Amino acid sequence: MKARRLIVGKTSGVEIETFEVPEPGPGEVVIRVNRSQISAGSETSGYLSALSGTGDKTLNPGVKSGPTGYNTIGRVLTVGPGMKEYKPGDRVMTFGNHGSHWLTGQPSRTGSTIAPSIQRIEYDLTDEQAAFSRLGDVAMHGVRRGEIQVDESVVVFGQGVVGQLTTAFCRVSGAYPVVAVDIDAGRLELAKKSGATHTVDASKEDAIEAVKQITGGGAECAFHATRLAQTFLDCIAAAAIRGKVVVIGFPRESLELNLRPEFLKKELQIRASNAAIGIENNVHPYWRWTLQRARTSIMRMIADGDIKVDHLISHVAKPEEADALYRKMAAGPTGWMSIFFDWEDEAS
Repeated sequence: MKARRLIVGKTSGVEIETFEVPEPGPGEVVIRVNRSQISAGSETSGYLSALSGTGDKTLNPGVKSGPTGYNTIGRVLTVGPGMKEYKPGDRVMTFGNHGSHWLTGQPSRTGSTIAPSIQRIEYDLTDEQAAFSRLGDVAMHGVRRGEIQVDESVVVFGQGVVGQLTTAFCRVSGAYPVVAVDIDAGRLELAKKSGATHTVDASKEDAIEAVKQITGGGAECAFHATRLAQTFLDCIAAAAIRGKVVVIGFPRESLELNLRPEFLKKELQIRASNAAIGIENNVHPYWRWTLQRARTSIMRMIADGDIKVDHLISHVAKPEEADALYRKMAAGPTGWMSIFFDWEDEAS
């Protein structure tokens, strides 16, 4: 059976490649994909490095199974010998490449055959809504690391998809005020729908001073939800005395930090957030919030209307539009948010 997927060409941009759908081996599952969602932060960087000749020529490098950082929604097409957890027709979310089909189910580091790379959709959601549980688990993990309390003041620097979801989870956790900071006015308008009580346009005003004014001296918890390393310094400066700074975004560049003026003087707590640590299905006695549990919670919250995500969908595009959309993302934050590719008509 022929299928199609996206790759980065050697001299051009994103191209569509035809491939044969593999037969599933023991414990494996083949997914017929309906939608794939772009993870803008990592994929845009990979796209640019591939075009420059410094990176892998696939959008999603890695083995054929397990988490690759990218997200697909579809139904189980076929299963391999011994597969009992899933059957043909099951509606699932998988960590798959951009393509019409995806093979998953190889053993994880702990020996679990399927848990890290596929999860059943148990709620009445659209494909796009269900997909937000993948990037949502990154945001939810960060908010849990922040240990947000009712009426705690919060600022979220960066209002991409993960930043928007971080804003939403802070609000439903009872934080107030919830300040959203970005340089794009359109994203700040979306942040209001996500749950921000206040917004700051960093392209027009001093974001640090604005946050201090809104929060009465500094945010008790500041979230870094952007690829820019410099924003980490802004988080430190905008945090209150004995406040917390949670790093959700993974900066690509290095940064020099003068510890004394802000970090030590204010007795700040710096907390890393790496959701991938919770990727296995084993529950640690001191951290029971696995990613599988997080994604199930997010789907329930979307289904119940506790958080909104439809306003974060900017494009549902055909694969032929991929290169133009990647170039749009690489150019800056304006005019897009969460982008999906539609694979429903791409193969049988």
